[in-house]
Amino acid sequence: MNIENVIEIPAGEFDLEMTQKSGQTSQPPWHEVGGEFRELLMVRGRPCPVAVRQRGRVLEVRPYLRVNRNDLKKRIEYIFDLKFDLEDFYSFLDDMGLSESIESSRGLRLFLAKDPFECIISSIASQNCSVLRWTRSIMDIRRMWGPAFRVSSETFHGFPSPEVLAAVEEDSLEELQRAEDDLPGDFAFNSLRACGVGYRAPYIRETSRILAEEIDVNEVCGMDYHEALEFLLELPGVGPKVADCILLYGFRKTEAFPVDVWVRRIMNYIYPERNFRDGELREFAWSRFGEMAGYVQLYLFNHARRSGLLEKLKGG
Repeated sequence: MNIENVIEIPAGEFDLEMTQKSGQTSQPPWHEVGGEFRELLMVRGRPCPVAVRQRGRVLEVRPYLRVNRNDLKKRIEYIFDLKFDLEDFYSFLDDMGLSESIESSRGLRLFLAKDPFECIISSIASQNCSVLRWTRSIMDIRRMWGPAFRVSSETFHGFPSPEVLAAVEEDSLEELQRAEDDLPGDFAFNSLRACGVGYRAPYIRETSRILAEEIDVNEVCGMDYHEALEFLLELPGVGPKVADCILLYGFRKTEAFPVDVWVRRIMNYIYPERNFRDGELREFAWSRFGEMAGYVQLYLFNHARRSGLLEKLKGG
């Protein structure tokens, strides 16, 4: 890393690698090379590839191109939620009787969307799908239809716009016919299903069309949580859990508490007297955790995954 070009950003209590690999549906983990994470960001509307490395309580950020250092600093601080007071949150967890989750997840922060549209598509693609599979799908979508920027012998791919993704085929009849033929080694299918999104392909295509032609997703920023939730539930393929993922990771609405079968099992394990159903669980989280709800969910799930609790809860 060229020291002269490095921007040092105080990070406080933070674990960059854990945050990158925690499965948040804002985006796939950034490309890891030699202990640093590389990604293409937009800074005031201009593409700016960056490499980020952690040294203790400081992030070292190296932009590949000339950029306003203060603008880039603000982008990094937002994406990794560096202004959030984790120590205050840990006190909150302790007050809630949930301090066990702290040590296994210390330094974990929200990994916020650099592109809200990418977060929407990632969250739809993640339904009933492993983290590995949906992240591969999003990376394939980037490579096939996103803008490419080549800098210093590296190629960075952005996420396609709603207009571009709305025009992509769900399935190609020609490709389906050719699938049984002997294909050349460099042949590439050119459809959404070829990216591994399965039954979610029509949801992704129609949501892209709506966001390209009918509504501006940036309107969500000015809405309160409940208004934004109702807004997102109108999109194809977006149910309560996906909407909460979008609101939490895409727009930092921390009241959001994404609930899937695993979160329900975790919460029923913690509060065995409640026997929650999904709707009841979300209401409980809002009333008990308030604006900390999203962070509580993030920490509880990460703790369950790292501690082996998820294995214990299988079949529950």
